[in-house]
Amino acid sequence: MELFNGAPVPARLPLAAPKQATLQEAEHFRQLTRQISISGVQEKFSLALSTDEPGRLELVVRGGTYILKPVPPARFAAVQSVPANEHFTMQLARQVFKLPTAACALMQLADGSPAYLTRRFDVGPDGLHLAQEDFAQLSQRTEQQHGLNYKYDFSHEGIGTLLKHYLPGYYLPEATLFFRLTLFHYLVSNGDAHLKNFSLHRRPETGEYRLTPAYDLLNTSLHVRDGNGLALDLFANDHETPSFAANAYLAYDDFQELGRRLGLPASRVRRLLLDITGHETATEQLLARSFLPAEQREQYAASLASRRQRLRYSLASAT
Repeated sequence: MELFNGAPVPARLPLAAPKQATLQEAEHFRQLTRQISISGVQEKFSLALSTDEPGRLELVVRGGTYILKPVPPARFAAVQSVPANEHFTMQLARQVFKLPTAACALMQLADGSPAYLTRRFDVGPDGLHLAQEDFAQLSQRTEQQHGLNYKYDFSHEGIGTLLKHYLPGYYLPEATLFFRLTLFHYLVSNGDAHLKNFSLHRRPETGEYRLTPAYDLLNTSLHVRDGNGLALDLFANDHETPSFAANAYLAYDDFQELGRRLGLPASRVRRLLLDITGHETATEQLLARSFLPAEQREQYAASLASRRQRLRYSLASAT
């Protein structure tokens, strides 16, 4: 209902996959991908519900209310599973951990290949774009001034400082949501949650700026080696906790320290750390119903188990 406003939309789209497109379709794809932002190697296409044919999604240059991401044209491991990975991770965030997320679905292109579809939350019911700025913009970081790695050379603690600056009246609830998102990114091994994947937007009903729903969530460890599983450092100024210095991986003590630096009540931090390592049965049931192939489901489950173990380990409590 939320994704298409109740309109019946077929799960298979009458669109050729980019690699199988005709010359005319390929040119259309190239024109469209220049109209919206591109992150890394992921192709994104702008779609809207047809005004002439109810329930039909069509490619558009302007006025798009949906973003479609086919299988990336890259040599990642299990690359065909990227759309299903993102769909499951988004559903895990929404259904199990009750995080606000962009509405999404897993679709099929004309050749049966999967494609991830999400509804744009930066476009209002009237078709007008809502004011939105990501944290690369808010931190005034650009490729020209800060180099190719500008989206990654920052910290979660630094984002917290920006939240306090831009949202002083709503800092505590927004910092709490940001902390929950950070825990979730770590749990699912999302190694691509960079500055442009956190944003503020103005809510049309109140005019207030708040964090946007979560987007671009996926387990990158299924496809690439993603180090510690977070795109950004936890702390500013290369700070390390005794736990990280001893074990070389992020664990309970690191996130407890991040919560303290964000100014969150200690009891809330403990409760959120306990929550992120729970919901195992619900997670297993959702994963079993996902569109991921069996091999990737097993890899995803093993990844979650490893992260839960880390998030439950405290060097401070063990010594």
